[in-house]
Amino acid sequence: MKTFIVLSVVVALVAGAAIPEPDEKTIEKRGIDHLESRSDHHHVKHVTITKKVPVPYPVEVEKHVPVPVKIPYPVHVEKKVPVYIEKKVPVYVEKKVPVHVDRPVPVEVKVPYEVPVVHKEYVEVPKPYPVHVEKPYPVYVKKPVYIEKPVPVSVHIKKVKKHH
Repeated sequence: MKTFIVLSVVVALVAGAAIPEPDEKTIEKRGIDHLESRSDHHHVKHVTITKKVPVPYPVEVEKHVPVPVKIPYPVHVEKKVPVYIEKKVPVYVEKKVPVHVDRPVPVEVKVPYEVPVVHKEYVEVPKPYPVHVEKPYPVYVKKPVYIEKPVPVSVHIKKVKKHH
């Protein structure tokens, strides 16, 4: 247990010594002088940046729903065209007017007449009637033939709730 505490203190000291404090930062201006001074000595500056990563949080999404808006001012509408609907009214003609035809067309008129029937013939229609069988006899049936055919089957499983 003591070794764990000693090791953690040593690690903290080493980690703290490696990171420079923000007060020790020096800002150098860059320019032509900067390029000349770099060529003389090859000192490289290392800066470690630590950032806090934000934790995801719920965001409410606002959805716009179309709502009918009543317009408070008049809107110009094209001129309406009148449409006349013709109403058919029955007209009764009381007076018969004779019409003169130059050449009358012959029209064939069919007169119905009866056809005489010489004699009628009656035919007896067979009707089902019950038959009594005194002794039953065995009936032999051949073995059935099964045809394998894939058929989709849906299985519904009902959950049963148990009450205590």
